[in-house]
Amino acid sequence: MCRLLGWVAQPGLTLRTALGDDNYPAFTELSRIHADGWGIAYAADEDLNVRKSPAVASADPEFAALSSYAATEAAVAHLRWATPGLPVEQRNTHPFRYGDSAFAHNGGIYPLDRLPRLLTPQWQARLTGMTDSEHYYLAIMAEVEDNGVDLPTAIVRVTAHLADAYFPSSLNAMLLTADALYVISCYDPTVRPVLPQPRPSTDGTPMAPRESDETYFDLRYRRTEQSVLVASSGFPQPTAAGWELLPNNSVLVINRTTMHCEELPLNVQLQASGTASRPR
Repeated sequence: MCRLLGWVAQPGLTLRTALGDDNYPAFTELSRIHADGWGIAYAADEDLNVRKSPAVASADPEFAALSSYAATEAAVAHLRWATPGLPVEQRNTHPFRYGDSAFAHNGGIYPLDRLPRLLTPQWQARLTGMTDSEHYYLAIMAEVEDNGVDLPTAIVRVTAHLADAYFPSSLNAMLLTADALYVISCYDPTVRPVLPQPRPSTDGTPMAPRESDETYFDLRYRRTEQSVLVASSGFPQPTAAGWELLPNNSVLVINRTTMHCEELPLNVQLQASGTASRPR
């Protein structure tokens, strides 16, 4: 389980300015619970950069520096709480990169020992780590490259397959490409994560009150004239401040050039019983 943050902005924004002075400390503090690494994928001119570390973000000077000085027109940030059984290592830290795209995921896909069935041997050879999340990502990219479909169609197909053949707690994810930011909201609303105890702060600051487990998987977005910001729960996102709930079982597509937002249906439902079904 993890925390996700993404934005598209004109002109470019840093992570700190995208969140604002009130929400940046609150988001960073979440890394004391989601303490198994951090990563940021961000556009730099025509290039895509990915910086990540298995360290705790709130205690890592590199995270603070990157958050404050890397202004970008599009980015995805991730705070990791590792799926049980998956090591806390650099290679398993999100976001993952393939070509000119990057991907970060919040949730677990079970059983882990069946994950290799998601990918052909050719695609398995492209894995950089061993996470369920990277398997999910490359399965989407394989649909695009091997079957010639567009990215929204690939996302629908892969989430439907995962719902039918696996037991995901959540398929919430962000996929950044040269053209758009795709935000996937797809989770089992009955899952109540048991959050770990927070890591001690470097200065002894007490942890702020924890987020509600009933809204843990909620994704919200806020539009202004200059930016669109999308985030997991865990810090204040009031409707009065312009935050909108992204419905479960949908994909938000944010055009990087126009900042136009479109919500697309997924027609996938993860079931409370541990099974999953897809309307046919």
